[in-house]
Parts: sequence; structure tokens; C-alpha cells
Amino acid sequence: MRLSVAHRSRPKQGEVANGDAALVREEGGHTLVAVVDALGHGPMAAQAAAEAVRCLNSLPLGTAVEPLVEALHAALRGGRGAAVMLGLFDGKRLHCGGVGNVELRTSGTKVPVLPTPGVLGQSMRTLRTVSVAMAPGDRIVLFSDGLTFRVDLEPARRLSPEKACELLMERYSRPTDDATVLVADVETV
Repeated sequence: MRLSVAHRSRPKQGEVANGDAALVREEGGHTLVAVVDALGHGPMAAQAAAEAVRCLNSLPLGTAVEPLVEALHAALRGGRGAAVMLGLFDGKRLHCGGVGNVELRTSGTKVPVLPTPGVLGQSMRTLRTVSVAMAPGDRIVLFSDGLTFRVDLEPARRLSPEKACELLMERYSRPTDDATVLVADVETV
């Protein structure tokens, strides 16, 4: 199985720099999907989000999210800090974990992920992770707190990942914050 992924991101209304970021990366049969939400908004938040993406792009992908989150925590230390949700798909299972207030929701297989309290780069408790078997037709949605947590996935259920991102941003993003959504569908190869 593989992931078909799309994402959308935009800065807070009136801003040019975006403190949110989405990442999709494939390596050695693994696909990493992530949404990063740096604290605040504007140029300094954008710099922290970009540093998080650089860090995630530099790390080898295995089957665990713990080393990725630990490296992010170290890379962002002394800076603004960020929240993140990571999903690492190995073709069969989704391994995920997050710190702070970035959400992961699913359609199909239930993924009981509970974000770890804290701020990457500042303070973080022991990372809570989960690993679940996925099936074709499952959908994974990650989003920053720039979207209201009342997000209803049902209206976007039958849409492509691209169209689902557009709909979710249009309906649920808040103009008072940077906003990012990532939609990944599990497909047969």
C-alpha cells in the first residue's frame, strides 16, 4: 500500500510569513507526513517551522517516530518552539505521535493518538506513540490549530486529497492564525 497525499497551508490574515508547515517525504519504502505549527506567527514562527522541516528532511526514516521527535526537540531548543504531529507509514502500519496541539484524525481505521503535552524545543513529556495497521480506503488528516477542532471529515470523505484540503481550509480555517491541513489516503499499489 502507499499514501496519496495533498496539503494546504496559509499564513494568518494580514501576514506574509507562515509559521505552519507540512511535510511529505518518501524514503526506503517509508512515507513521512507531518504538520508543524511554530509558536505564534510571522517571520520568527516561519523560521522555526522551516528549521523543523530541514531537520525532518535530514533524518533517516525507520519504523519509529520517537527518534524523529527527539531530533526535532533538540533542533528547536533555544528558539521559538513548535507543535508537531508525525505519521510514518511503512506500507502496512501507521506509526504516529505528536507534541502540542496539532491534530490527527482518521476515516476508516481508528488511530487512537493522544498528543504529548509540551512544546518542541522547550519542554516535553515522554512521547506517546501509537502504531496501527491501515487498510486501503483509510484516510489520515493532520491539521494545525489554525483550523477549528470542530472539523467534520464527513463532507470531504469522497473527495480527492487535494479537494478535501481545499474544502477543510475553506470551512474550518480561522483568519486569526496560520492554518495547515494534510490529507493522506491509503491506496493499493
